[in-house]
Amino acid sequence: MGSLQEVIRHAYENANGFREHMKRAGLLPEEISDKEDLHKLPVLKKDDLPDLQKAGAPFGELATIAPSTFARIFMSPGPIYDPQTVESDFWRFSEALRVAGFDEGDIVQNTFSYHLSPAGFMFDSALRDLGATVVPAGTGNTELQVQVMKDLQVTGYVGTPSFFSILLDTAEKSGYTVGKELNLKKAFFTAEMLTTEMRERCEAIGISIFEGYGTADCGCIAYEDKQGPGLKVTSSAIVQICDPLTGEDTSGEGEVVVTLFDKSYPLIRFGTGDLSRWVDGYDGERVAGVLGRVSDGVKVKGMFVREKQLARVLKQEGYSEFQGVVTRENYLDKFEILIESLEELHSELLSRLQDAIRVRPVLTRVKPGTIKNGEKRLIDQRIFDMKKV
Repeated sequence: MGSLQEVIRHAYENANGFREHMKRAGLLPEEISDKEDLHKLPVLKKDDLPDLQKAGAPFGELATIAPSTFARIFMSPGPIYDPQTVESDFWRFSEALRVAGFDEGDIVQNTFSYHLSPAGFMFDSALRDLGATVVPAGTGNTELQVQVMKDLQVTGYVGTPSFFSILLDTAEKSGYTVGKELNLKKAFFTAEMLTTEMRERCEAIGISIFEGYGTADCGCIAYEDKQGPGLKVTSSAIVQICDPLTGEDTSGEGEVVVTLFDKSYPLIRFGTGDLSRWVDGYDGERVAGVLGRVSDGVKVKGMFVREKQLARVLKQEGYSEFQGVVTRENYLDKFEILIESLEELHSELLSRLQDAIRVRPVLTRVKPGTIKNGEKRLIDQRIFDMKKV
């Protein structure tokens, strides 16, 4: 870690990709000494990472150390390779979890995946940094997970709100009650929108709820602290809200742009692709959560799905016309892909799509001509009851 100027100097001298990025902007390291100077540097877009990494494998020549010296390397959809520099709280979520009340007295069920995507390790390392005991549960196996909660007297949960809802339903069917057979006291949600209904359901049974916002690339960006509206910006990164086209700071809705201080993989002026805004009266301090996406990406069950990912797989399988539709049923995301075809869909198409997007879709064959010319190929029809901030 280091100051902004130190990180920029180090990246300029040791990462060819970042040095070329600055040269194209006609900049030298000494011209960016503080946050106010960052606007001089063009935003590095998340959607550009796959092509940059393909041209300069594996990290787009943005890393300053050799791949073999990282603790772990993950792969997010895109594909995007995300390195983990050090073992201890690399993604800096301990700040958010500490505010949410997690500490050395907790046994916490971590239901994020430990497979390829970094979310599992992201929260595992943060919880261990706080001294909590972690149950690396991952996703799925709901009945087994409820049994673990009961047997180990788990006190905390981290994961998506939709999966927690499923676990609560499963617990009720098993005859378990929070406060009796189950010892759950707190939960931290991220990767999905937390609805008012879900928050009220948890609080009604005595579970303290907090939520956070982060990405696989940047780690913790903001989190709920119940000290004001919206989400408090992390103290461990520089967060800006910028016009998606110009990269300049904006007082309205704009792209979340993050600058990290890690010298090994220094993401500087990194455009997450998420849209947000400052909470009125809290510019630079509190964000209003994720309000949408700059690109064509849509978050489904905690994973971003992009039109070009679907198009690539479907084209390889011989399908040219499709439309993905995201809806929400009983607090859970449903992703249906309409595919025009006169014949039955290929038997392996479902598994190929799931491998590409990390989400299991529902495939529906429709007659040619069903999908109109000019219609969007990825549609989000969910309606969220968002908190007003």
